[in-house]
Amino acid sequence: MHMVEGLKKMMSDESGVALVLALVLMLLMGVLGTVLYSTTSTEMQISRNYFWRQDAFYAAERGIEYAQTDSNIYNTVGTGSVDIPLSGVSLQVGSSDASGTVQFLASGNPPRGSGVDITKFKGNYYLINVTGTGTGNSSVSIETNVVRIVPKP
Repeated sequence: MHMVEGLKKMMSDESGVALVLALVLMLLMGVLGTVLYSTTSTEMQISRNYFWRQDAFYAAERGIEYAQTDSNIYNTVGTGSVDIPLSGVSLQVGSSDASGTVQFLASGNPPRGSGVDITKFKGNYYLINVTGTGTGNSSVSIETNVVRIVPKP
């Protein structure tokens, strides 16, 4: 009988249960904190990479816009190709920059719907290839075609 009473007393004694429960909860909170930190860190890196890529994309677009509008390029390119930006011009903004080429492809009739008289004007076709670079070794390449309408000689 004494043994059964001693066992009942030991089972009903709750000393130390609060400590064990607190340690288990602290362990669970630690695991949860580690998982949240890891997830947040990964999300921050994804966001940072997206920003860097957007910066490089905007630099490439800046280079395309420059190549389409600077008449000095088309005076220089002739029937070959030219590197852009031309000397004396910088496409760098902050940590992003752009460079590329403009290449003459062909001369021919202007595109349909351009509204010009094909007996008086021709179209010079060019390929523009620009790579924009940004922070974190990010880079984006854009390739486009452009037609310059010029008078026939």
